[in-house]
Amino acid sequence: MKKYIIGFLCCAVLLLALGADLRERGLRPSFPVASTAFAQLVYASGVSGAGLTETATLNVNGAIEQIEIEISTFTDGGQTATVTLASAQNATLYTEATLADATTHLKQAIPIGSTNADFQTALTDGTITLTGVLSADPGASGATIDVTIFYR
Repeated sequence: MKKYIIGFLCCAVLLLALGADLRERGLRPSFPVASTAFAQLVYASGVSGAGLTETATLNVNGAIEQIEIEISTFTDGGQTATVTLASAQNATLYTEATLADATTHLKQAIPIGSTNADFQTALTDGTITLTGVLSADPGASGATIDVTIFYR
C-alpha cells in the first residue's frame, strides 16, 4: 500500500512541476473555455445623437481571450461601428472603431511572447459594460450588434 501512495505522490508532484514549467516557458496550461453573450444592442432607423449609442452589461469572472462581434447589414452604406468593453472600474479592456457592417469580426487575445493579436488578455471579476456607437443612421433596416466573449 505504501508503494502505491508513494507512486501517486510522485506523479502528483511531477504533474505540478510540469504545469509550472509550461507557464515558465510562456505556454498556457489547459483550462476549460466558457462563452457568454451580451444582450443584443438594437438601433432604430433614423437614430441620431445619443440614439447612436447603446450599452449592455454582463458579469464575467475570468480571462477574456476571444471576442466575436457581429454587426448587421445597414441599409445606408458607409456607416461603421465602434465597440468598447470596459471593466466595473471603467477601465477599457477592448475598443475598436470603424468596424464594418454585414460582418462577424473575430478578435483574439495576444499569446504570451507574441506581438500579433487584437488585444491583451483581459482579467475580469465583475460587471463588464459593452458600448456600441454607430457612426450615423443605419437607414431603414435599423441595426444590431451582437457580442460574444470567450474566457477561461
